[in-house]
Amino acid sequence: MFRGLGASIKKEFLLVSRDIHALLVLFAMPLLFILIMSLAMRDAFAEKSQIHVKALVSCEETTPSALEFVKKLKQSEGFEWVGSCVTAKESSFVPLMKTEETMFGVSVQKGFEQTIFAKESNTTKIAVVINPEANPYMKSLFEGSIQRSAMEVSLMHRMSALNPWMSLQEKEMAFSSAPLYHTAYLSEDGVNKERPTSVQQSVPAWLIFSMFFIIIPISNTFINERRLGTLSRLATMNMSVYALILSKITPYFLINQVQFLLMLLVGVYLVPLFGGDALVIHGGALELMAVSSLVSFASISYAITLASWVQTTEQAVTIGGVLNIIFAAVGGIMVPTFVMPEMMQHFSVVSPMSWGLESFLGIFLHQASLRELLPNMAALALFGLVLLGIAAVRLNKEMKEGL
Repeated sequence: MFRGLGASIKKEFLLVSRDIHALLVLFAMPLLFILIMSLAMRDAFAEKSQIHVKALVSCEETTPSALEFVKKLKQSEGFEWVGSCVTAKESSFVPLMKTEETMFGVSVQKGFEQTIFAKESNTTKIAVVINPEANPYMKSLFEGSIQRSAMEVSLMHRMSALNPWMSLQEKEMAFSSAPLYHTAYLSEDGVNKERPTSVQQSVPAWLIFSMFFIIIPISNTFINERRLGTLSRLATMNMSVYALILSKITPYFLINQVQFLLMLLVGVYLVPLFGGDALVIHGGALELMAVSSLVSFASISYAITLASWVQTTEQAVTIGGVLNIIFAAVGGIMVPTFVMPEMMQHFSVVSPMSWGLESFLGIFLHQASLRELLPNMAALALFGLVLLGIAAVRLNKEMKEGL
């Protein structure tokens, strides 16, 4: 039995080594996705975003308060101001917004100073024009910048009324942005000062995604074995279905672990070369290997089960590919779970990819222990065992029919 098992494992390694397309999917695809997504999402995870959305501002009056408002508004982070404070009406800069491809426009209208200093006023003297393509998050940030700038101008006026001898420098100092707090991030051992980065999301996400594409080489070998009558010959040699499944699991499990180590190295060494953040891992090696092993077990079990039912490579690639994309979309692989609506966040737990991703993130970000990872790890193990049971029943029936 063991001699036959060894030969079967060797055969699987030879077959997958000759399958160039499968190797590209297993290794080149996650490498490219990790690089692309780590760089694309870098600013979304940054403490100070380097994104600068174009905005335009104009004034219909040039009073000191209006000029001060524009000055403070232009100090807002995240915006590239393409217009200057010139006398212009709202209607005149709308065409300019289209020409400059700006997302936001502000027009300070006549009567601004009188209105902002009034204790009670129902008249607005700031007109805001928003491009419908604007990001809702940036829209909120833009509106907040307007509110803050107007409030600072109003408060400076009130301070002048209370203390006429107060200098402009003293007023400016009253609104200085000196930090009043320090930031730390929660971890298993307390807190640490390292912020989460995009690469900590991208590496485990696309690693898991590629692991589940093990369906391609596994289905290829199964279908070829059916076509060539290999399963029937194995049945005549009294090879059990469990030995057959083990011969499939072993080589692909090792391939998954090579994927795991290589993608970690990509995150640590390659991503920084392209301007991204280096992968920082706060957890232990034991936790990492345990999660990687269970994700691999779940993905191989899923692949073997699907391959035992399909009849052609096209069916395996189509069905497996569609299911993988659904698992990835729902499970936080393609879109981080924290940006999903609350309903989708609850729904993401149905995806086995989500169980692996949450475990990896727990290790990378919170130094999670095996005990904390146990629920997701148990779900991965149960998922794999149930699917392997289904595959064993199917293959056992097929091998008996071949006798």
